[in-house]
Amino acid sequence: MKKHIYYTTAACISATLALSSCGKFLEEYSQDEIRPNSANDYLELIAGEIYSNTNDSNVNSYLDIMTDDCEEFASEGGIFSVDNRNSGFGYYTWQASPEHQITGTLNSDQAWAFYYHQILVANMILYDVDDKNGTDQEKAQVKAEAHMVRAFAYFMLVNLYGEPYDPEKFPDALGVPINDLIGAENKKFQRVSAAEIYDLILSDGENALAQFEEAGQSSSIYRWNAAAANVFMSRICLYIHDWDGAISYANAALGINANLWNFNTKLEEEGVGDAADEDNEYFFRKNNPEILFSFGYNNNAYFASGAAGMFPASEELRAMYIDGDLRFDDNDGAYIRYLGNSFLGGGKRYCPFKSNPISASYTNAYGQAIRTAEAYLNRAEAYAMKGGETLQNAMDDINMIRRNRFTPETYKELTAASQENVIIAVRDERRMELCFEGHRWFDLRRWDRPSITHTFTPDVENPTVLETYVLEENDPAYTLPIPEEVYERDTDIENISRPVRNPK
Repeated sequence: MKKHIYYTTAACISATLALSSCGKFLEEYSQDEIRPNSANDYLELIAGEIYSNTNDSNVNSYLDIMTDDCEEFASEGGIFSVDNRNSGFGYYTWQASPEHQITGTLNSDQAWAFYYHQILVANMILYDVDDKNGTDQEKAQVKAEAHMVRAFAYFMLVNLYGEPYDPEKFPDALGVPINDLIGAENKKFQRVSAAEIYDLILSDGENALAQFEEAGQSSSIYRWNAAAANVFMSRICLYIHDWDGAISYANAALGINANLWNFNTKLEEEGVGDAADEDNEYFFRKNNPEILFSFGYNNNAYFASGAAGMFPASEELRAMYIDGDLRFDDNDGAYIRYLGNSFLGGGKRYCPFKSNPISASYTNAYGQAIRTAEAYLNRAEAYAMKGGETLQNAMDDINMIRRNRFTPETYKELTAASQENVIIAVRDERRMELCFEGHRWFDLRRWDRPSITHTFTPDVENPTVLETYVLEENDPAYTLPIPEEVYERDTDIENISRPVRNPK
């Protein structure tokens, strides 16, 4: 007998992977026994329970500070007088238990519960929607979005908590548990292989694309759509070394929208909110022609420019941008720019500038996105890995992006030399283009897991004394442990053993 969606709160009480409590929208259905009657009810459910919570949450905001794209900035002052380095210390220095702040206080990692909650909601919607009122097209839209929500959730989980997956070198890499429940059941969960998780993601993505085709093209950037789904699928194919698949899905995405924002031209103003002119300069904004799907948090405390301590863009990353590249500039870089003076705590720091750090209402866009530039980059990487005659195709895609990022007088075409050089060029361009969008950590995991060195100032009153922490090549800490609050309740799930890391 079916368990319907109005039993959702009961499902949330179950011991299934320590899911977070369900939101108000679902509670109202349970308490009042008001059943969703139509496909449109489910679209509202997805908007309120998935999209809204994703955009309001700072889940996995630690991703970038674990990479070589960030360094430390320590200061005694700042308009907030908050040392944001404290809460990020465990992640920035790759501690065995990264959730602990420098003081030892637990800074709970909510990503596990957050994404498994999305999976549970998607499971129930997909199980129930065909029995509800609505046209075939309306139901197809619901199913397409639910499949993509679930696919993206598993993608995040397996790349946060699963071992780095390489189908050629590490075919038996540990993945994460699969939750196929649609209600409250007592069930023990075990990890499956990362390969199984990627098979599940691919299946969801293919189902979503078929449903999007039946539903018709959506013009909203605030919901999953066919163009964004194709970009995501091209990303998945890169991760599993399916180069032809990555090219095919990227082609499909660019067939829908191939636009890039030429940074030499100013976008027409939207007149959004009460924002000042500079608020409309942010890259993540509604009228950016390359944004396909706008989602996610935009207030990352680790980069807060007014804080006393933070993790700004690293010198290594900044040095990659050459003269004429409009993505990085002291005063008006589109991605990274200089922020800091005596009012902000002194010192010179360079901060991400892609999204408004206070409110998405200023720009009518959230802090992350799936966009056309990634489609070009995914396709370029696949061409580079295939080698041979496709090497110049890779450079053509890279040049397409650079042509829209440089001033006309400084732009120069890049040409293919050896396959090794093309691969390096593609990876470098990906790093510069997608910085601070949550890609770098996952890219490092799937490429070569290099050694990274971070320095940390334990006492801002004695800034000349630095601690040095090293993430070794192929370090086990390239995988996060199961959050402590989750593991305490379900010790049957195999955990990741990370080394104790002391300063050198």
